[in-house]
Amino acid sequence: MRRFVLVRHPCKLPAVLSVKEVGRLLEAAPGLKYKAALGTAYGVGLRVSEVATLKVGDIDSTHMLIRVEQGKRRKDRNAMLSPQLLELLRLWWRQGRRRGVMLPQGWLFPERSALEPISIRQINRALHEAAEAAGIKKRVPRTRCAIASRPKRRS
Repeated sequence: MRRFVLVRHPCKLPAVLSVKEVGRLLEAAPGLKYKAALGTAYGVGLRVSEVATLKVGDIDSTHMLIRVEQGKRRKDRNAMLSPQLLELLRLWWRQGRRRGVMLPQGWLFPERSALEPISIRQINRALHEAAEAAGIKKRVPRTRCAIASRPKRRS
């Protein structure tokens, strides 16, 4: 059997957006749902996959926490919730209920049918669309990291 040569790819750090750039990015989001989703990702520091699978019951407004279930490495954790983000999420909740896409115990960011969560690709498209509309020239962080394509080290 032949030996395969593993090529190592350099892992570059993503460009860090300033506070003003994040503000412009959120204002340029294509809709309130995406503004709330991107605000949750940037404001709380969640991964896009964690934002996509949030449920309405994961928001704890009394303790100002967001419960992230089965995040990275299948671990549960709590994340801090700011009052501004809570107000944005409540605004999205009211609009989603009025439009009939939000179920009481359903997904926080559903697809067009309220039975499935929003896809990671959909959030990624909204992110790049908002960055282009906001005039941000930096490469906004992708949803998938290049680290996943590298081989695992043996210990």
